[in-house]
Amino acid sequence: MKKRSLLIVISLLLSISLLFCACKPADNGTPTGDSSGKPAELTEGVITYEDATCESIKDKEDSGTVATAVASNGAPVRYTLDAESVEALNSAFGGALSIAEDGTIKGSYNATKKRKINITASAEKCESVTAEITISVINPYLDFEGRQLADARQGVVYAASVAFVTNEDVSVRYTIPSGSRLPDGLSLSEEGIISGIPTTVGRGVPFFVRAAASGFTNTEREFFIDVVINHQSETPSRIVNFGKEGEVTEVQSAFVGVYYVNQSGVAGNASALNDNAISYELAEGTTLPEGLTLYPNGAIFGLADTRTEQNFKVTATADHCDPVTREFKIEVKPQKIKFESISGTLTRGEAADFDIAKADAGEGIELEYVMNETEAASLRTEYGIQVTPAGRITGTPTKITELVSFEVTAQAEGFTPTTATIYLTINEPLQAPANGRFEAEYINLKGKNGTGYSSSPEGKDMIDTNPPAGVTASNGAFINYMFNASITLEFVIYAEEAASNVKLYAALGSEFGTTTLTPTEFGVYTYEGEDTSGTKTTINYGSARVDGGDHYTSFNEYQLGTVNLVQGWNVIQLAVHDNELRGPELIGGPAVDYIRLDTTVTLKWIPLLYNVSR
Repeated sequence: MKKRSLLIVISLLLSISLLFCACKPADNGTPTGDSSGKPAELTEGVITYEDATCESIKDKEDSGTVATAVASNGAPVRYTLDAESVEALNSAFGGALSIAEDGTIKGSYNATKKRKINITASAEKCESVTAEITISVINPYLDFEGRQLADARQGVVYAASVAFVTNEDVSVRYTIPSGSRLPDGLSLSEEGIISGIPTTVGRGVPFFVRAAASGFTNTEREFFIDVVINHQSETPSRIVNFGKEGEVTEVQSAFVGVYYVNQSGVAGNASALNDNAISYELAEGTTLPEGLTLYPNGAIFGLADTRTEQNFKVTATADHCDPVTREFKIEVKPQKIKFESISGTLTRGEAADFDIAKADAGEGIELEYVMNETEAASLRTEYGIQVTPAGRITGTPTKITELVSFEVTAQAEGFTPTTATIYLTINEPLQAPANGRFEAEYINLKGKNGTGYSSSPEGKDMIDTNPPAGVTASNGAFINYMFNASITLEFVIYAEEAASNVKLYAALGSEFGTTTLTPTEFGVYTYEGEDTSGTKTTINYGSARVDGGDHYTSFNEYQLGTVNLVQGWNVIQLAVHDNELRGPELIGGPAVDYIRLDTTVTLKWIPLLYNVSR
């Protein structure tokens, strides 16, 4: 790994934490001030920022960070990309990812992929440092829990499970990674069972277990097992709190096809009053459902493949105690239906036929989809849609909404039903823009991150509905806080015919004085298709002199060159690049009111009217 630090000593101290495969946010701190409570004046400092690999989770919004730099004077660090790096990031991930000023990897990408880019870390009274950061989009980690496991007794048979992965219906394999080890005498099975007879007394030394499953990134968690002395009392005693005398005690249910982990099993709160170890075994003539195993410490683990409800008897024994036999019952419930959350988009005023019949109970199994009656009635009344038993959303949506969610249950005879949440957006239909203007406040701002003198808003919070006195914004709203070297706005436009050399106008305003924009500071790009993964064209518009002052004084139209439109979907992107329009180390970008295309070709779009509440 190349060192890019300006202070070798600090680099060495920080290198251990910065070399992990997943980047963790750096604690940049702030000057604490003196006893008077006044902030301490910043001294000259240096930034430590090293080459690293930083992870973003596939299909998960804002799930990574490149914020690993530290300023030695405690100044906050901000992260920027030059135009070449912005281009590389957009090219690699189809415009889906960007780097916010605080280092957050904004947005989400739908495939695993890596790309190296240069990212610059800057802070007040520090010389900027650039590191080569690998943005790595990885499969999600398993929901795997580490924990302290039950104590083991020296010389006594032990069994425990580390199968604490909560992702249902995932086939997981467990291993001990190189460099980690279990207490002497114990071993780990691929199913996650730690068993054996511990030989050495001692406080638990942390060991790691790796969980692996198809479609997931290998996930490691830390565990502990204390091995204690097996004190053997010679005092006659008895076993208490074991089951219920004369009654049948139910234990946790299992599901067909889902690995069963019952750590307490039949032991529960059982104890020998003389504190001797208790051993549990099935009473003669009794069995557990096939695939399940009772371990000597009372735990039950395994995988049952047949639905059943079964009683079984267990005998508990301990030295100098009379054995106790109790009866238990376990139910192996039908296989759970696999059914996960689903997202989709409908259109107001257009008949819906959206498929949510994605549940799986095996080939040839007929499923039915049902809703709570009250929730179903509310969905019909408020939005004009319903869920059919066949798993389709039908009806004609009556209103737009950014998000409506409701629960649907998939059920089938002989199976355990499963409920999933459905998330829907209801948009306006494709339509011509009002007054020929594609309003910036009606574009998709999800994952966008802006900055300004007073705040760092995200998404729809970048919409300003309060223009300064005397300043008129179209529709009374505009996009503000365009002070971030990686921020982009995308206008998605449908052209009924191809058109060449179409004049592009943008209504812009400036609060950093009258300034001249060029493609170096403020880029304009077009993409073929409905997103930025299509063929890209850079628009060289020369320059645009934008009026402004210390605050916005007006929104005027400025021509930003000409664009070619393909028949069908097009994206027009406005992008703020690294610049000094506001002064050294202060990125500037104009406020954007709307764009307009001067053409006789019919243009349409889908305005996200719910962005601004009226």
